[in-house]
Amino acid sequence: MSYQYVSVDGFESSVGKLPTGTVDSHALIFDIEYYINDTIALFGGIPYFRKKHEGAALHDPLMLDPPRPYIKNVDQGVWNSGFEDFLLGIRYLAKDGPFVIEPFASFGVPSNQYPFFGAAAVGQRLFKFQLGSSFAWYPGLSNAYYRADVAYVFVEKTLGVNVNHWRVNAEAGYRFTPRLTGRVFMLLKDGKGLSVPEDFTEDGVFVMTDERWYQHDRLIKHNFLNAGIGLDWAVNEKYLLSANVMFQPWAEQVHAMEYAVTVGVSRSF
Repeated sequence: MSYQYVSVDGFESSVGKLPTGTVDSHALIFDIEYYINDTIALFGGIPYFRKKHEGAALHDPLMLDPPRPYIKNVDQGVWNSGFEDFLLGIRYLAKDGPFVIEPFASFGVPSNQYPFFGAAAVGQRLFKFQLGSSFAWYPGLSNAYYRADVAYVFVEKTLGVNVNHWRVNAEAGYRFTPRLTGRVFMLLKDGKGLSVPEDFTEDGVFVMTDERWYQHDRLIKHNFLNAGIGLDWAVNEKYLLSANVMFQPWAEQVHAMEYAVTVGVSRSF
């Protein structure tokens, strides 16, 4: 289980950073992994979010054409909370040793009918399928290790728009003591989708009332590169504590993250 705080200020568009307001996000992330045998493991999880947006009112369902009073307005400067999507997957240890190869596949399934229109929405409420592989290298006579997860994500289409994307999670770590490990890492998401403002403009006017705008959080690219540093401390054979801080050196068509802090605890059985 882990806790994460994320601070967002503005939106990185095609014409620069837009002052769309701030978003504070708190998340509790629940994960579990079960090894069926020495080579096959099942994993799953679900995050619980608590988010608040303050700033420009760009996601008012009453401003749509026609107005949609039955949709909850999550961007009113108050906290919006809820569970996001279930993650269910399987991984297979294809090669063990100093160089490890571990293919995996997973499904993302919305846990409920949460609202997706708003900066403080907990998610996109879309079905996803991820196919990829983990690669790890443990050099001999060294306390260092290198790891990368590379995957392609197929996402449910909205209004016929393809938002499939690549995800790469990579890290390099060093074991300072048998219990203390430091690491640097990066998270990359790069894929297809629409762009603000050009794909939401008609006759030179930015349109925020039609169906495309209502669905825009499902249609935009949301590309980014996050990077950070972290520490892991093995309390004993069963418990591991971790902490990291993360920043965003590159963003394209996504909320501009100022920083994120994560702390977690895991238990082995």
